[in-house]
Amino acid sequence: MLTMLTGPSIPTAPVRWTRPSDGLYKVNFDAALFEVSGCAGIGVAIRDSSGAIIGALSQKIALPHSVELAEALAARRAVVFAQELSIANVLVEGDCLKVVSALRDPAGCHTLYGHIVEDTHCLASQFQSYGFSHVRRRGNLLAHALARRAVSSADFDVWVEELPVELESIFQTDLI
Repeated sequence: MLTMLTGPSIPTAPVRWTRPSDGLYKVNFDAALFEVSGCAGIGVAIRDSSGAIIGALSQKIALPHSVELAEALAARRAVVFAQELSIANVLVEGDCLKVVSALRDPAGCHTLYGHIVEDTHCLASQFQSYGFSHVRRRGNLLAHALARRAVSSADFDVWVEELPVELESIFQTDLI
């Protein structure tokens, strides 16, 4: 049975990263643009209810025409990554209010990135339960660091149940 966990309204966004409920996995996403390099980075961090890392990725992509398109692509990649790890119950969380609002709106998205939002909805409908939530940048630091890492590393890096050593302090800060 498919359950969407959240509705179209956006409650006050938390300032810090918070643990998901038992049985739920939080999938944080972010994008970073590097105009000088002509690329963007996508970062995704998946954590369980204890806060443990289930998976993380850092991916370099071609520079999109807007921040919102980059964030929408990051949200879609977050959903796909959770599916690749066979996770069934997710809360997908990002810090771009426009994109999260579009993802939460059942009426559809009529923007230049609307097709990405619709594709993300279609992909998310394959989960047992899912939801989309907004968090302030301070609560999305790990995904942001993964997105920024993409410009200086390989085109695509994935970690399962671990993180790059240089991001360990950001991860630990979230858990305090």
